[in-house]
Amino acid sequence: MLKFIKDTTWEEVFEGWRSREANNPGRIRTATEIKGWPDWESWRKFSAAQIGAEERSWKIYEFTDPMNDIPAMLVGPYSGWQKKLPEKNKNSFEELLNISRNYDFFKNHSGVAAMINDFPCPTEFIGLVREDNGKLVCLEGHHRATAIALAKKEGRKIDCKNTRIAVTQLPKDECGILDKILQRGTSKNPEL
Repeated sequence: MLKFIKDTTWEEVFEGWRSREANNPGRIRTATEIKGWPDWESWRKFSAAQIGAEERSWKIYEFTDPMNDIPAMLVGPYSGWQKKLPEKNKNSFEELLNISRNYDFFKNHSGVAAMINDFPCPTEFIGLVREDNGKLVCLEGHHRATAIALAKKEGRKIDCKNTRIAVTQLPKDECGILDKILQRGTSKNPEL
C-alpha cells in the first residue's frame, strides 16, 4: 500500500537518482564501459527520456508495508533483469526469487547481501503504475528491491522505514512502451 506524501517534479526525482548513483563506481563503469555513454548522467537521462519522464506528473509516496509491497513490484524493462524471467515485463521481484537459479545468484550477490545487513534508509525508488493492470513497476532501485524480496523470502527483517517511491502513471494505451524499452535497451549504440 502506498501513502501519498506530496507532488514533485521530474527534476527533483532525477536529483534524488543522481545522489544515489552518480558517484557509484559500478554505475559509472556500466554507463561508460558497458553502455557506451560518456558519463552516468547521459545514460540515465536517456533512460528517463524513453518513458518521457520530463513530460509526466510525479508524486512521492511512502510504502506503508515495504516488506510486502516492494517484493510485489514488477521488475523494470531492463534486459539484465528481464533475461532472468520467463515472461517479459510481467514478473515481480518475489517471482524473480522463486526461480531457484535467481535465488542462488542473489543470495550470494555481495551488494544485495550488504543491503540486507545495512539497508540504505531513508531511500527512494522510482516507478510507474501501469494503468492496464494497476501494477507498480520498478524503474530504479532493483538491487534494493531484490534485497527486500530476498529478506522476506528468507524470513528476515529489514529496517526499511521511511522508504518512498516517486511514481508516475502509465496510461493503458502507453503500456507497450515497456516492451519497446526492453527491446531497445539503454546502450548508446543498440547494435553493440
